[in-house]
Amino acid sequence: MIYACDFKFTDGKRDVAIYMGELISVIVPIYRVEKYVEQCIQSICNQTYRNLEIILVDDGSDDECPQICDRYAQRDERIKVIHKENGGLDSARKVGILAATGKYIGYVDGDDWIEPEMYEKLLESIYKFDVEIVESGVLDSYVHGEKKRTPCLPEGCYKGREFTEKVEPKLLFVGNFFEYGIAPYLVSKLFLKDILVKYQMKEGMTNVLHDDTMVSLPAIAESKKLYISHECYYHYRARMDSLKRECRPDEIKNLIECYPDFYARFKGSTLCDEKDRQIQYYAMYWLVFKAPYAFDEQDSNTFLMQFGGLRVDAKIVLYGAGAVGIHMENYIRKVEGSIIVCWADRNYQDLQRTLDVRNPKEIISLEYDYVIISIMREGAVKSAKKDLIALGVPEEKILWIKQEYIDNPELLLSRVEYQGKKLL
Repeated sequence: MIYACDFKFTDGKRDVAIYMGELISVIVPIYRVEKYVEQCIQSICNQTYRNLEIILVDDGSDDECPQICDRYAQRDERIKVIHKENGGLDSARKVGILAATGKYIGYVDGDDWIEPEMYEKLLESIYKFDVEIVESGVLDSYVHGEKKRTPCLPEGCYKGREFTEKVEPKLLFVGNFFEYGIAPYLVSKLFLKDILVKYQMKEGMTNVLHDDTMVSLPAIAESKKLYISHECYYHYRARMDSLKRECRPDEIKNLIECYPDFYARFKGSTLCDEKDRQIQYYAMYWLVFKAPYAFDEQDSNTFLMQFGGLRVDAKIVLYGAGAVGIHMENYIRKVEGSIIVCWADRNYQDLQRTLDVRNPKEIISLEYDYVIISIMREGAVKSAKKDLIALGVPEEKILWIKQEYIDNPELLLSRVEYQGKKLL
């Protein structure tokens, strides 16, 4: 079995031959993904870079996943299987990193898969550019196709002053609501273990929320040695039943309790500066996305204050059925007196298998007071608004997050409290 790869590249002055025999530990949390896990494991086994330690963490899965993992371990000596009681994604990752012996760490979720050259290319970049972390793009994989997601920041190497001036001020928030400078996903990166492990092993907020963001981005902020690639090697399987779309009632409580740890994790970076508002923008994004109820007053006849405040009996068309739309629809239907006359999405044909989503062309024949755009990225919102106006929806009836909150997140965040304790 061949475990090492030779790479040759030019550093601008001379050809440099690098022998890369370093061990990469790939951690795979697995829970109730029996339909997908074989494709996931096989894609890791098929990597062109062979010196891998593949750690399959069965997080108490009650389907066929444990047996599938054990079968693969019998076929490939690089595979280790850990069976544990269910503790959630962060718990599985912690167990995996404790068992890891590689110099570098990669992650793959059990329902996704990766391109054969992923770890060869990422490790090549680590050596070529002398960095500790490499970021790459993601392929969102749907039933009828794929869509690329690449980092907002330009492709290239960022170290020292380049990092401080060009990455750090845009790490959590690039300037458009809402886009990260660096996507927080652990799965699209390769990390030097020594820079990652202390953030992965911290207790606290990663147990309840932000498990990717509060591990990957603080590690990047501390390292200040990053290469960004716009190549896409990781296939994210878009599933309606994924954890990303799970609606949780405790988001406000968790965020308020964990908010101080945001700043603690980024100690020594510009994000700890009171003039830097990246963490505020991130908190606002998270609550609008995951807890749209966070800004409402109890015993009020209005709700959804982030959109300017609507009467509870307003007739609403909800436009957008991605993860944001699922959370929004879930909340609005729980508000007494609220009326969703239609839930529409441009990709309604794919979504109708699992959601009651309709063709946007139907909107024009309905009676409604407002169309709420349940999308987070400003560019996609502008496109959606243009489509709605083209259908004949009056512009004054189309609502998104009010501009005053986009300009000043403190105005919205100051409304957030839980059991008498305020966020700000």
